[in-house]
Amino acid sequence: MSRSFLASAGLLCLLVTSACHKVPYSGRNQFNLVPDSLMLPLGASSYTSTLASLTVVRKGENHEQVVQIGRRVARASGADYDWEFAFVKDTETINAWCLPGGKIAVYSGLLPVARNESGLAFILGHEIGHATAHHGAERLSQQLAVLGGLAGLNLYLKDRSSLSGEQRNLLLSALGLGAEVGLMLPFSRTHEREADIIGMMYMAKAGYPPGESIDIWDRMERASGGASVPAFLSTHPSYDTRKENLRDWMGRARKRYQRNKLDKDTTSAIWS
Repeated sequence: MSRSFLASAGLLCLLVTSACHKVPYSGRNQFNLVPDSLMLPLGASSYTSTLASLTVVRKGENHEQVVQIGRRVARASGADYDWEFAFVKDTETINAWCLPGGKIAVYSGLLPVARNESGLAFILGHEIGHATAHHGAERLSQQLAVLGGLAGLNLYLKDRSSLSGEQRNLLLSALGLGAEVGLMLPFSRTHEREADIIGMMYMAKAGYPPGESIDIWDRMERASGGASVPAFLSTHPSYDTRKENLRDWMGRARKRYQRNKLDKDTTSAIWS
Protein backbone atom coordinates (compact mmCIF):
# COMPACT_ATOMS: atom_id res chain seq x y z
CA MET A 1 0.00 0.00 0.00
CA SER A 2 1.56 3.29 -1.10
CA ARG A 3 2.45 6.09 1.26
CA SER A 4 0.38 8.55 -0.78
CA PHE A 5 -2.69 6.34 -0.36
CA LEU A 6 -2.12 6.07 3.39
CA ALA A 7 -1.63 9.83 3.63
CA SER A 8 -4.83 10.48 1.68
CA ALA A 9 -6.76 8.02 3.82
CA GLY A 10 -5.42 9.62 6.98
CA LEU A 11 -6.36 13.10 5.77
CA LEU A 12 -9.87 11.88 4.89
CA CYS A 13 -10.32 10.36 8.36
CA LEU A 14 -9.15 13.62 9.94
CA LEU A 15 -11.61 15.65 7.85
CA VAL A 16 -14.52 13.33 8.67
CA THR A 17 -13.71 13.42 12.39
CA SER A 18 -13.34 17.20 12.52
CA ALA A 19 -16.51 17.68 10.45
CA CYS A 20 -18.86 16.02 12.94
CA HIS A 21 -21.24 18.37 14.77
CA LYS A 22 -24.37 17.82 16.83
CA VAL A 23 -27.80 19.06 15.72
CA PRO A 24 -29.85 20.97 18.34
CA TYR A 25 -32.40 18.84 20.25
CA SER A 26 -32.07 15.73 18.09
CA GLY A 27 -28.41 15.34 19.05
CA ARG A 28 -27.61 13.75 15.68
CA ASN A 29 -23.98 13.87 14.60
CA GLN A 30 -23.87 15.63 11.26
CA PHE A 31 -21.19 15.67 8.58
CA ASN A 32 -20.27 19.27 7.84
CA LEU A 33 -17.14 20.28 5.96
CA VAL A 34 -18.17 23.87 5.17
CA PRO A 35 -17.61 26.52 7.91
CA ASP A 36 -19.82 29.52 8.64
CA SER A 37 -17.10 31.80 7.29
CA LEU A 38 -17.98 30.46 3.83
CA MET A 39 -21.70 29.75 4.24
CA LEU A 40 -22.78 33.10 5.71
CA PRO A 41 -21.55 35.29 2.82
CA LEU A 42 -22.99 32.75 0.39
CA GLY A 43 -26.37 32.88 2.14
CA ALA A 44 -26.42 36.70 2.22
CA SER A 45 -25.47 37.01 -1.46
CA SER A 46 -28.03 34.41 -2.56
CA TYR A 47 -30.72 36.09 -0.44
CA THR A 48 -30.17 39.47 -2.08
CA SER A 49 -30.16 38.06 -5.61
CA THR A 50 -33.22 35.86 -5.02
CA LEU A 51 -35.32 38.64 -3.48
CA ALA A 52 -34.43 40.91 -6.40
CA SER A 53 -36.57 38.70 -8.64
CA LEU A 54 -39.56 38.65 -6.25
CA THR A 55 -42.14 41.20 -5.10
CA VAL A 56 -41.04 41.98 -1.54
CA VAL A 57 -43.49 43.89 0.67
CA ARG A 58 -41.61 46.18 3.06
CA LYS A 59 -44.46 47.73 5.03
CA GLY A 60 -47.95 46.92 6.24
CA GLU A 61 -49.47 44.68 8.90
CA ASN A 62 -48.51 41.36 7.31
CA HIS A 63 -44.90 42.47 6.86
CA GLU A 64 -44.79 43.62 10.50
CA GLN A 65 -46.21 40.30 11.73
CA VAL A 66 -43.58 38.30 9.84
CA VAL A 67 -40.73 40.47 11.11
CA GLN A 68 -41.90 40.76 14.73
CA ILE A 69 -42.75 37.07 15.19
CA GLY A 70 -39.61 36.05 13.34
CA ARG A 71 -37.42 38.15 15.61
CA ARG A 72 -39.12 36.81 18.74
CA VAL A 73 -38.58 33.19 17.71
CA ALA A 74 -35.01 33.92 16.52
CA ARG A 75 -34.19 35.36 19.96
CA ALA A 76 -35.48 32.15 21.52
CA SER A 77 -33.02 30.19 19.38
CA GLY A 78 -30.06 31.97 20.97
CA ALA A 79 -28.21 31.96 17.63
CA ASP A 80 -26.11 35.05 16.93
CA TYR A 81 -27.02 35.60 13.28
CA ASP A 82 -27.89 38.72 11.35
CA TRP A 83 -31.50 37.58 10.98
CA GLU A 84 -33.56 38.91 8.09
CA PHE A 85 -37.24 38.24 7.36
CA ALA A 86 -38.79 39.11 3.99
CA PHE A 87 -42.50 39.04 3.19
CA VAL A 88 -43.09 38.14 -0.45
CA LYS A 89 -46.32 39.02 -2.25
CA ASP A 90 -47.27 35.81 -4.06
CA THR A 91 -50.70 34.44 -3.20
CA GLU A 92 -50.30 31.40 -5.46
CA THR A 93 -47.24 30.04 -3.67
CA ILE A 94 -47.57 28.27 -0.33
CA ASN A 95 -43.95 28.43 0.73
CA ALA A 96 -41.26 29.74 3.05
CA TRP A 97 -37.53 29.18 2.86
CA CYS A 98 -34.29 29.88 4.69
CA LEU A 99 -30.75 30.46 3.46
CA PRO A 100 -27.63 30.03 5.64
CA GLY A 101 -27.16 32.67 8.28
CA GLY A 102 -30.85 33.20 8.98
CA LYS A 103 -32.05 34.76 5.72
CA ILE A 104 -35.75 33.88 5.61
CA ALA A 105 -38.64 34.59 3.23
CA VAL A 106 -42.36 33.95 3.74
CA TYR A 107 -44.82 34.03 0.84
CA SER A 108 -48.28 35.57 1.23
CA GLY A 109 -49.85 32.35 -0.05
CA LEU A 110 -48.72 30.67 3.16
CA LEU A 111 -50.59 33.02 5.52
CA PRO A 112 -54.00 31.28 5.24
CA VAL A 113 -52.25 28.04 6.25
CA ALA A 114 -50.53 29.80 9.17
CA ARG A 115 -53.91 31.31 10.08
CA ASN A 116 -52.71 32.92 13.33
CA GLU A 117 -49.65 34.19 15.20
CA SER A 118 -48.79 30.79 16.63
CA GLY A 119 -49.04 29.11 13.25
CA LEU A 120 -46.71 31.69 11.76
CA ALA A 121 -44.37 31.25 14.75
CA PHE A 122 -44.04 27.54 13.99
CA ILE A 123 -43.42 28.14 10.29
CA LEU A 124 -40.72 30.70 11.11
CA GLY A 125 -39.33 28.44 13.84
CA HIS A 126 -39.04 25.63 11.31
CA GLU A 127 -37.03 27.85 8.95
CA ILE A 128 -34.92 29.19 11.82
CA GLY A 129 -34.26 25.56 12.78
CA HIS A 130 -32.77 24.90 9.34
CA ALA A 131 -30.34 27.78 9.97
CA THR A 132 -29.29 26.83 13.50
CA ALA A 133 -28.87 23.18 12.52
CA HIS A 134 -26.58 24.17 9.61
CA HIS A 135 -28.62 22.04 7.23
CA GLY A 136 -27.49 24.03 4.19
CA ALA A 137 -23.82 23.42 4.98
CA GLU A 138 -24.48 19.75 5.62
CA ARG A 139 -26.24 19.31 2.29
CA LEU A 140 -23.37 21.03 0.50
CA SER A 141 -20.88 18.79 2.35
CA GLN A 142 -22.79 15.69 1.28
CA GLN A 143 -22.79 16.81 -2.34
CA LEU A 144 -19.05 17.55 -2.23
CA ALA A 145 -18.38 14.11 -0.72
CA VAL A 146 -20.50 12.32 -3.34
CA LEU A 147 -18.90 14.22 -6.23
CA GLY A 148 -15.42 13.57 -4.86
CA GLY A 149 -16.16 9.88 -4.38
CA LEU A 150 -17.49 9.45 -7.91
CA ALA A 151 -14.51 11.29 -9.38
CA GLY A 152 -12.13 9.04 -7.46
CA LEU A 153 -13.98 5.91 -8.56
CA ASN A 154 -13.82 7.06 -12.18
CA LEU A 155 -10.03 7.39 -11.95
CA TYR A 156 -9.76 3.97 -10.31
CA LEU A 157 -11.89 2.26 -12.97
CA LYS A 158 -9.98 4.00 -15.74
CA ASP A 159 -6.64 2.69 -14.44
CA ARG A 160 -7.64 -0.69 -13.00
CA SER A 161 -10.50 -2.05 -15.13
CA SER A 162 -11.16 -3.03 -18.73
CA LEU A 163 -14.43 -1.07 -18.86
CA SER A 164 -14.86 1.26 -21.80
CA GLY A 165 -15.50 4.97 -21.28
CA GLU A 166 -19.18 4.48 -22.07
CA GLN A 167 -19.47 1.61 -19.59
CA ARG A 168 -17.78 3.66 -16.87
CA ASN A 169 -20.17 6.56 -17.50
CA LEU A 170 -23.19 4.25 -17.25
CA LEU A 171 -21.91 2.78 -13.98
CA LEU A 172 -21.16 6.20 -12.49
CA SER A 173 -24.58 7.51 -13.56
CA ALA A 174 -26.26 4.56 -11.83
CA LEU A 175 -24.18 5.09 -8.69
CA GLY A 176 -24.99 8.80 -8.76
CA LEU A 177 -28.72 8.04 -8.90
CA GLY A 178 -28.30 5.54 -6.08
CA ALA A 179 -26.54 8.15 -3.96
CA GLU A 180 -29.34 10.65 -4.65
CA VAL A 181 -32.15 8.26 -3.69
CA GLY A 182 -30.29 6.41 -0.95
CA LEU A 183 -28.39 9.23 0.72
CA MET A 184 -29.35 12.74 -0.36
CA LEU A 185 -33.14 12.41 -0.24
CA PRO A 186 -33.25 10.59 3.13
CA PHE A 187 -30.97 13.22 4.62
CA SER A 188 -33.32 15.90 3.34
CA ARG A 189 -36.23 14.15 5.06
CA THR A 190 -34.10 14.02 8.22
CA HIS A 191 -33.51 17.75 7.94
CA GLU A 192 -37.24 18.40 7.65
CA ARG A 193 -38.04 16.29 10.71
CA GLU A 194 -35.31 18.03 12.69
CA ALA A 195 -36.49 21.48 11.61
CA ASP A 196 -40.01 20.58 12.77
CA ILE A 197 -38.74 19.58 16.22
CA ILE A 198 -36.41 22.55 16.55
CA GLY A 199 -39.10 24.94 15.31
CA MET A 200 -41.64 23.61 17.79
CA MET A 201 -39.18 23.95 20.68
CA TYR A 202 -38.24 27.49 19.61
CA MET A 203 -41.87 28.59 19.28
CA ALA A 204 -42.63 27.17 22.74
CA LYS A 205 -39.65 29.01 24.23
CA ALA A 206 -40.88 32.19 22.53
CA GLY A 207 -44.25 31.78 24.27
CA TYR A 208 -46.42 30.24 21.53
CA PRO A 209 -48.49 27.07 22.15
CA PRO A 210 -46.68 24.16 20.45
CA GLY A 211 -49.91 22.29 19.63
CA GLU A 212 -50.33 24.66 16.71
CA SER A 213 -47.42 22.89 15.00
CA ILE A 214 -49.59 19.82 14.38
CA ASP A 215 -52.56 21.94 13.28
CA ILE A 216 -50.29 23.56 10.67
CA TRP A 217 -49.66 20.20 8.98
CA ASP A 218 -53.38 19.40 9.06
CA ARG A 219 -54.06 22.67 7.24
CA MET A 220 -51.13 22.17 4.88
CA GLU A 221 -52.46 18.74 3.92
CA ARG A 222 -55.89 20.19 3.16
CA ALA A 223 -54.33 23.04 1.15
CA SER A 224 -52.38 20.55 -0.97
CA GLY A 225 -55.48 18.46 -1.63
CA GLY A 226 -53.65 15.43 -0.25
CA ALA A 227 -51.27 15.37 -3.22
CA SER A 228 -47.88 13.80 -2.58
CA VAL A 229 -45.14 11.74 -4.20
CA PRO A 230 -43.95 8.33 -2.95
CA ALA A 231 -42.25 8.83 0.42
CA PHE A 232 -38.99 7.18 -0.69
CA LEU A 233 -38.64 9.72 -3.54
CA SER A 234 -39.76 12.76 -1.58
CA THR A 235 -37.47 15.33 -0.03
CA HIS A 236 -40.11 15.86 2.67
CA PRO A 237 -41.68 13.40 5.13
CA SER A 238 -45.37 12.57 4.80
CA TYR A 239 -47.85 14.68 6.76
CA ASP A 240 -48.60 11.75 9.10
CA THR A 241 -44.88 11.21 9.74
CA ARG A 242 -44.42 14.89 10.55
CA LYS A 243 -47.33 14.93 12.99
CA GLU A 244 -46.23 11.74 14.73
CA ASN A 245 -42.72 13.15 15.05
CA LEU A 246 -44.07 16.31 16.68
CA ARG A 247 -46.30 14.35 19.07
CA ASP A 248 -43.23 12.49 20.31
CA TRP A 249 -41.71 15.81 21.40
CA MET A 250 -44.91 17.56 22.46
CA GLY A 251 -44.55 16.87 26.19
CA ARG A 252 -41.15 18.56 26.31
CA ALA A 253 -42.36 21.47 24.21
CA ARG A 254 -45.40 22.07 26.44
CA LYS A 255 -43.23 22.25 29.54
CA ARG A 256 -41.13 24.89 27.84
CA TYR A 257 -44.27 26.77 26.75
CA GLN A 258 -45.71 26.81 30.27
CA ARG A 259 -42.61 28.62 31.50
CA ASN A 260 -42.68 31.22 28.71
CA LYS A 261 -46.26 31.62 27.43
CA LEU A 262 -47.33 35.06 26.28
CA ASP A 263 -50.05 36.96 28.09
CA LYS A 264 -52.31 37.19 25.01
CA ASP A 265 -54.28 34.99 22.63
CA THR A 266 -52.04 34.00 19.73
CA THR A 267 -54.36 31.38 18.21
CA SER A 268 -57.23 33.58 17.00
CA ALA A 269 -57.53 33.56 13.22
CA ILE A 270 -55.89 36.50 11.45
CA TRP A 271 -55.73 35.05 7.93
CA SER A 272 -58.22 32.78 6.22
